[in-house]
Formats: sequence, C-alpha cells, structure tokens
Amino acid sequence: MRLMSTVLLGAVLAGCQQPVCGDCGPDAMPPEPAAPTETAAAPDFTNIPDWRPVDPENLLLIETQDGTVAVELSTVFAPNHAARMRDAARAGFYDGLSFYRVIDGFVVQGGRGEGEGTAALEAFPPLTREFVAPAEGVSFTPMIDPDHYTDTVGHVDGFAAGMNAAGDEVWALHCPGVMAMARDNDPDSGDAEFYIVTGQAPRYLDRNMSIFGRVIDGMEHVQAVRRGDRNIKSGVIAPEDGPDPILSMRIAADLPASERPAYEIMDTRGQAFHAAKARYRNRTHEFFYETPPAVMEACHMPAPARRLEPANASEPVTP
Repeated sequence: MRLMSTVLLGAVLAGCQQPVCGDCGPDAMPPEPAAPTETAAAPDFTNIPDWRPVDPENLLLIETQDGTVAVELSTVFAPNHAARMRDAARAGFYDGLSFYRVIDGFVVQGGRGEGEGTAALEAFPPLTREFVAPAEGVSFTPMIDPDHYTDTVGHVDGFAAGMNAAGDEVWALHCPGVMAMARDNDPDSGDAEFYIVTGQAPRYLDRNMSIFGRVIDGMEHVQAVRRGDRNIKSGVIAPEDGPDPILSMRIAADLPASERPAYEIMDTRGQAFHAAKARYRNRTHEFFYETPPAVMEACHMPAPARRLEPANASEPVTP
C-alpha cells in the first residue's frame, strides 16, 4: 500500500475529525459580510481578468457512481505527474478499478489496489518526486496571514501554495480537494496510485508528496465514496465488501466539443479574489457574538470555480 508509513498514519489519524462549521447559523450559513477596506495597499490589477478559463487538456473528469468529479491538473507544481494522469486516463488504466482505501476525514485513495496486480507497472514506471517547484516565472500571490508550516503562503493559479524564505521554491498545500500521487517510503516511487484529500488539511504532508491537481467541481461525489475502517489495514476496503468503482477517467480535451464541460477559475491575481479574501478574513456580520480574529488560513480560501453553461456562467461551485 502506498501513501505513507502505517506508523505515521496511525499517529496522526487519532486527531482527525470533520471540520466544525464556524459560520453556521439558522440557515446553515449567515449572509456574506461586506468587504472591508484592506489594511495592505491593493496591488495593481490592471489587465488581470477576474476569471480565467480551464484548459480542456488540464481538465480530468472522474466518473463515479454518484456523479462526475472535475479536477484541474497543474502544469506548475507536478507537471510530470499531471502528464502521467493524462496518459493513464487516455489508456483507460483506471476504468473499472476502485477507490479501495477510504478514510473518513482524511483521503480517498484509488488505483490498482493491494494484492494481486500491485507489482511494478511496466507502462507506468515510478516517477521522480515533484514535491516543490522553482518559483521563477510563477505568479505567486502572497497572503498577509501568518502560517504554521512555512514562511509565506498564498495562491498560484487557484491552488493554495507555500513559498520558502529564499523565495525560490513554491509548492501546493495539502488542502481539502487536492489530488496527489501516493507512494511508498521511497520518495521516487509514485507511479499511478492517487489520492484526494477529503478532510481537515493534512499539512504535515506538504513538500512530501507530489500534488498535481485539485477538485474544482463534484467534491460531494468524492465525499460520497464508501468509507473503510481506519483500524483495519489503514482504511483498505476488502474486495468482498465492495469498494466503490472508478467508472472512468477522461481528459476533457478528448471529448466532442458538444459534450465537453467548460469551467472558469477566479484568477487569484485579480481584484475579485483580493476582495473575496478581505471578506473571508474580516467577518463582521451581526451573526457573530464574538468577532473572529481577522486572519485566514490558505486552505480556507481556494479559488472559486464555476461551470459555464451554453450561454452564461453559473454561480461558483466552490466556496
């Protein structure tokens, strides 16, 4: 089984719980607070659009029993791992396999599974790690909030990201919805096993795994996948118990234009995202008995995504 050692997993899972909705009210969520004036000077947003299109070549569509999951692949953080997912999806490798290891509040893991058929894959040999990426040429938008795990956090192309003190390396954070390659203890052993983070952000995995994508639509379908028992083989579901199947994986670019879903992501360099961060950071609505501190964790602010209808865009599908 891949992902991390069982000892490490057991040590951290004891504290994993479903996140508490700190903004819940009588109608589940209070009205969105008005955006206050930022304390920091606003950057120059000239010529930066509020939304950017998702390249169909980077749109991975996972068909589950519950519905379709749309994942945007990253060409920044782990381009070779993203390319592996494209190749494996186009080869039909995942079709009919399963989400065989599912731990509530942690991850949904899928691929070839355990036991028979888990030997090295001739068609998909192990990849060299892509835990960090060069910062040169990358549009990193920093946040003003402190972080426990690194010097600076911010966003790159909609992904929550970290940057080192020297400013020469960036990496995607292990936020809910990110998709990464599982591996053994050897850091260069990832091949075609993947996982999607479903619970509280396991940030201790930052810079230890190759993150190549994030769910932009259909996270509810990921959450609907049958769970395993974390105390039995670390969440692996026995074949006789029926793990949920992966019906198919496709790259949107390979579908006929009339059948191809299209998405836009709020540009994390732009004015709209800058204002959204201010709203989430400064919660001054009358719902709050105690005003929350004016801070925000990067994983709490993914870039919103919206699916385009034939004529007009719908409302954002992610918060």
